[in-house]
Order: sequence, then C-alpha cells, then structure tokens
Amino acid sequence: MRKVGKLLAVATLLLMGAGCSAAAKGRAPVADFLVSTVDSSYWVTSDGKTLRMRGAPMYLAEVDGRFREIYVADDDHSFYDAVFLGQRLFSRDLIRGDSIELFADTLAPRMAHDFARAHPDVDPLKPDDEIAPDPRIHVVAELEVYGAQGPFISYEYRTGIDIASVHGRDGVDSHHARRGVLDLRTGKPATLAALFGANAATDALAAATAEWTAARDSLVARTDERSRNAQMAIGAFQFDSTSFSLEAAEREPRVVFAVPGETRGESGAYFALTPRALPSTSWWAADREQLPVGPDSVRRWTHGALELVARSYDKFDHAQLVLRDARQHEWVIGVVTAPVQRVRWLDASVDAETRKALRKAFNEAALYGDDSRVASVPLAPQPCCAYYFIK
Repeated sequence: MRKVGKLLAVATLLLMGAGCSAAAKGRAPVADFLVSTVDSSYWVTSDGKTLRMRGAPMYLAEVDGRFREIYVADDDHSFYDAVFLGQRLFSRDLIRGDSIELFADTLAPRMAHDFARAHPDVDPLKPDDEIAPDPRIHVVAELEVYGAQGPFISYEYRTGIDIASVHGRDGVDSHHARRGVLDLRTGKPATLAALFGANAATDALAAATAEWTAARDSLVARTDERSRNAQMAIGAFQFDSTSFSLEAAEREPRVVFAVPGETRGESGAYFALTPRALPSTSWWAADREQLPVGPDSVRRWTHGALELVARSYDKFDHAQLVLRDARQHEWVIGVVTAPVQRVRWLDASVDAETRKALRKAFNEAALYGDDSRVASVPLAPQPCCAYYFIK
C-alpha cells in the first residue's frame, strides 16, 4: 500500500461559516493550482461558478517540469515469531508511469536473511498469514518524507531492533534515527557542498559542529545527578555531516543538521540543531514562487492579482485555505493538513498531457484508502455562510 508519512489527516472537511461579508457573494476569480502539504496533495479549481478542492494522500514533486509522485512501500520479510519490516522510497513519473527506487532499507532484509539461515525449518509468512501475538523479534525500519525542494527531497530514516531475552541470552534494544537528502533525478545522496557550494557548506558545517560541541561539553561539565544519565546517553551520538534536511523560511533555504545516535525505547532519536541560512542557488530560485511568505500561522502566496492564504489552527495541525482577489474579497476553500509547504499555480505552461496525468494520479490515489476527499463550494450568493460538501 502506498503512503507518504502519515496519510491524509483531515478525515472530513468541516462545515464552516464564511461570515456575512463579500466573501460569500458574487463570482470567485478563475483559479487553478496544486497545494502540497507534508502528507497530501490538493487540487483547487474555480471556473467562476464553483470552487472545488480535491484532496489525496499522496506527495507530488516537480522535477524538470515533470510531476512525480513520491511514495513509500513496505518491504516485509517476517516470520511467525519474528517481524522484519523495512520500507523503500520510490519516485513515479506521472506521464510515463514508471517508478525508480530512491532509497531502500537494508537492515530488515539482511537480518531476515540471517534469521532464515539460522532457522531453516521456519517458513516466511505468506501475505495472509498472521504473526505471533507477541513476536520475540522486532526489526522495523521506517521512512518519512519531509518535503521536496527543487529536484531534492529530504527524508527521515528510523530503525529499531527489539529482541527479547531468552534462555539466558541478553535481549537487544537498539534504535537509530537520522535525516538525509536525495537527488530525485538519480536517487543518490546529496551533499551540502553539491547543493550550495563548497564555501557555504564549510561555513554551515563549522557552525553546526561548534554548536554541537558546545552543547555536548556543557552537558558533560554539569555535575548534578540528573545530568549523569544524559551524559551517558549523549556519548552515543556523533555528528554526521550527511545527516541533515532542507527547509525554507521566507522563501530562503535553510539546513537543519540532525546528530544521529543510538537510543533505547520505542523510537530512535537525534539532536536537531539550529536551522542555518544558506545562500540561494539557481535550482532553488527556480521554485521560489511556490514557497510561502509569512509566519507559520498565516502563510501566503501571490499569483498576479490573486492571493492564497493558509491560516493555521488546532496547534498548527490544520490550515484553512482562503482565496483573495485584488479587492480583498475572500472565498474560503476548505481545510487541509498543516503546514502547507508549497503552491503550484497551473497556468498555460502546464500542457494537456500533464493535466491528464494529474487527473489520473488523483483518481488512482482515491483508491489508496478511505482518506481521499473531494470538496465543492457553491459560489452563488448565500444568506450568510458558504457550505462544504463531501463527495
């Protein structure tokens, strides 16, 4: 089953009032654009009579003018009493339909292979077989997409090994987490120097290393009893120049280094350092207009005389989309998962073949699960409120 991080979190678009203002009267401006969040894509269209928003649990990226769906697939190698579950990251060209593998976990299949060699009389599970109520071995690897910036995508990779103690043998409780950036064109890891140049990479790495060293030394220097356990834990973390992700602030690039290490518990952990500004590059500038301006609470995009506003609420888990014309009249579109990462206006540069591929992708995504939604907003004058219908 395809999935990108968490599936569409908005299970229902809410019945909402738009107020008794000009926002609920007259014709909405003609508009056509895609909205991308970390786990979903939304297609908004307006022909001046009806404003429609269609949502699907998929993540779309655009590389060299072509749209690609980025998705994660499970890679199950489990036995009855031993779970070995990895994941693989793919990119699918919407027009050609072909997929390329960007990243694959190797921990789960490798340990499954070792388990099979040690237990030749135990058969792997078939698709419909059930696992033991409390398997003795859990080896799980998870991938989560953070978002695309130009032809590059940031991801998080978590692994966990939990093996129960048996017959006097000690158990295993080992969890790791790290971040990374991949080139969507090749599937190869991207270094900071390749992304932003050697000088910018050297400066960012030096500042991040200094921050990590200062934080680690400060903790080690403390003598209170509460810090002793933290001092033991921090020794398992080592700075890694390739463990980072990209993000945007006011349309400018930033890098976030994540210091990986080994932890115990249900999930791996890392130390995320302070986001650091980087100089813009040609590949970044090509997508600048798709990125938002403004704080996380109110993100904005402009396109000619139109403005799209994403107003976050519910502890920044959801955002209300509002379309605004040159006279500041507003039309409330609906509710999406937050944060909204980018908006791609579908103007004349998008050809008929691409539009057809997008329609097909949204139709197929509706079959991924029960989370896909279509919302329609009637734009005829209303006595007070605009209502939202689920189709």
